[in-house]
Amino acid sequence: MRCNMKFIKSLILTLTFTLLCTGFSNTYAGLMNIVIDGGQSGGIPIAVVPFSVEGGDKNEVLNLADIIHTDLRSSGQFSPVPFQNLRQSPHQLSQVQFPYWQSEQVADLVVGRIRKTAQGRFTVNFELLDVVRQKVGTPSLPLLSMQFDNIAAQDFRSLGHHISDLIFEKIIGVRGFFSTRIAYISVSDNGRGGSRSLEIADYDGHNPRVLYRSNYPIMSPTWSPDGKKIAFVSFEKERSSINVVDVNSGRVEVISRYAGINSAPAWSPDGRTLALVLSKDGGPKIYTMNLASKQLSRLTAGTGIDTEPCFAPDGRSIVFTSDRGGKPQIYRVNLSSGKTERLTFVGNYNAKPSLTPDGKNLVTLHRGEEGLFSIAVHSLNQGGLRILTQTGLNDSPTLAPNGMMVIYGAQAGGKKVLGAVSLDGRLKIRLPGREGEVQEPAWSPFAQAK
Repeated sequence: MRCNMKFIKSLILTLTFTLLCTGFSNTYAGLMNIVIDGGQSGGIPIAVVPFSVEGGDKNEVLNLADIIHTDLRSSGQFSPVPFQNLRQSPHQLSQVQFPYWQSEQVADLVVGRIRKTAQGRFTVNFELLDVVRQKVGTPSLPLLSMQFDNIAAQDFRSLGHHISDLIFEKIIGVRGFFSTRIAYISVSDNGRGGSRSLEIADYDGHNPRVLYRSNYPIMSPTWSPDGKKIAFVSFEKERSSINVVDVNSGRVEVISRYAGINSAPAWSPDGRTLALVLSKDGGPKIYTMNLASKQLSRLTAGTGIDTEPCFAPDGRSIVFTSDRGGKPQIYRVNLSSGKTERLTFVGNYNAKPSLTPDGKNLVTLHRGEEGLFSIAVHSLNQGGLRILTQTGLNDSPTLAPNGMMVIYGAQAGGKKVLGAVSLDGRLKIRLPGREGEVQEPAWSPFAQAK
């Protein structure tokens, strides 16, 4: 039986309050590399020198310096020196002439070496050097000096992201997000009405992989706290359900398939509970489900539509979207007391809430009096509002696990793409589809230590 698109679109509108999230056009899966859209100057000046390659062909390995350079630039916190502007190419501390780099106004310097040790195996050394504080005649100690052994050629991209994470945390003092992944929904034209797929990729769009495919719409992917599973909504056979897919095995488990609406899953910080939206008892309300026992608890009541739950970082409350006040705004319910309070008051529409890791800022899909949809940050302590995007055609914001970047749905050239903006608004980037559109991004948590 073919999918009744009119029914499904009507259902999605009820759940999300916005036409922006329907987007069921014929598109192609897969992301392109990061495109820098613009931003403000003022990032930390850093130089990443191309690594030397010893005992092997440079074509055997990816350019680690290029990966690190792109990572640091895409964070919005750094301003890497363009490669063509580098006049010296040291590969280790003993070769560095600090006066030159100081004259170039470089604050930090990254140098490194790649040495082939066996067929398809390499040792990589890198050093992060503080240029600003280095004085003539004074011995220099690297901020970081590390060696990675037995690296396979196919692992150079992940190693580059790992090195970027180390550099970011050492200089900024916050964990980097370069080794994380994103999930997203894509739609491809298979000649029979389109095939939808849930995919994951590196944060920069590389290494895409399909986890789940269907001829029916898929929406609302969300990662488990350990990054091993993704919950999502499927509309197989014109009936909504919440499913969980194992990222490694691809095994899919149906979690909720009650009569009516099953939507907007959200994981608790400990991964034991799933918040979800059900209409089995009337209008759409927020429930929590104990994933071990599958026991449900209802959180919200009343006549309004309650949807898009998101756990607070401490797990003690849930923020959500509701039109109980007449228009969609963000509310918070305390899980112990059941007390509910309204959080947003600026703008006639706020939806898709997510909280920064410190719980102090709320990111929403925001519409002001001018009627444009933008990504906005609300300060919960000070009450301020900052608009991060100005295009008016944005949706589905999702925060990086360090709270410093937002990926969202955007429009470019008449097509749906993924955009990203730093939380301070300094840098904007795009992740366009290779031949079409991608939508509904979800940023993974940090990988857990093994």
